[in-house]
Amino acid sequence: MKNLYCLLFCLSLLACNSSPQSNSVKKPGHTGPFDLAKLSLTEHMPDILAIEHFAVQAKDTTDGTMLGYELFKTGDKKALNFGGAFLSGHNAHVSFHYEEKSGQLAGYELKLYSQPQSDTLIRLLGNNATPIFKRTKMPKGEIEIDVNGNEVKPGNSVRQTYRVWENSAKGITYYLTEDGTEPKLTTTLIALKKNTPFSKDMTSLKQLDWYKNEKSE
Repeated sequence: MKNLYCLLFCLSLLACNSSPQSNSVKKPGHTGPFDLAKLSLTEHMPDILAIEHFAVQAKDTTDGTMLGYELFKTGDKKALNFGGAFLSGHNAHVSFHYEEKSGQLAGYELKLYSQPQSDTLIRLLGNNATPIFKRTKMPKGEIEIDVNGNEVKPGNSVRQTYRVWENSAKGITYYLTEDGTEPKLTTTLIALKKNTPFSKDMTSLKQLDWYKNEKSE
């Protein structure tokens, strides 16, 4: 009977010692305020969500990710900090893609709808990474075609710009597209870790590497 009491006492100690560990939250791979520019895309996304408590934004039919990955979408001001600039408001939001099994962050997609916000982001990307490609106008001798393959007449074209930056230290590529002008501007920034399966699939799906055979401005 004495041995039974000792065994029960030891088991109760083990249970008490294990409960704080099961409820503990790991720190994400950054210090200070959450900052998109500081992400290495190796962070554990569930830990970030547990610490930052970003408000969830409902997904729409255009939101999706790759098989085996989860997508978290938010317009929370805290999540829209890039290099110290809070790019919130005007329906801005960011979608994080992360692995279902490991929880590792694979990439993110930032959407902006204001030209001042877009200009700020472009400036800060220049501080955070090396510019690789830039196109802000149609090259001489080329014609623009619409989705039906018809030539777009001069003056009827929709403004489109494309820029690419690389952060070699982190192995991250940033792809930025501007479509249209205010009040119908959409700026999209996609950040991907180079040479990962997710990056390769996303690059292929969205044709992000079309610029590699083109000349930069």
